[in-house]
Amino acid sequence: MKIKGNQILFFGMELLSGVLTFAATLIWGDIGLLAMALFFLGMFITHQMPDEREMGLLYKATALEASAMGAIMAIIYLQFPAYNWFHGFVSFGLITRGLIGLWTFLKE
Repeated sequence: MKIKGNQILFFGMELLSGVLTFAATLIWGDIGLLAMALFFLGMFITHQMPDEREMGLLYKATALEASAMGAIMAIIYLQFPAYNWFHGFVSFGLITRGLIGLWTFLKE
């Protein structure tokens, strides 16, 4: 299994980082954002210039994640007004992009 350029590993680490960030920010507040270090580690470990096919899949995952984040942030705003918006945007952004990225790359 290659590590450089492995998009499945990257999106898996992004999903795990989002779940840990969500739990850590609920427990410790702003200090819990340090759980995002796993995301940056995943970027550092797996970074390689993607080819044209991977770029298309990355654009697709990003577009789907952006539309899903609009719906998630609307739900947070309407149903959970006391929840910190920044924590929600970061953690649910990582979770949805990780899930959509895994789905996109495993499907193709």
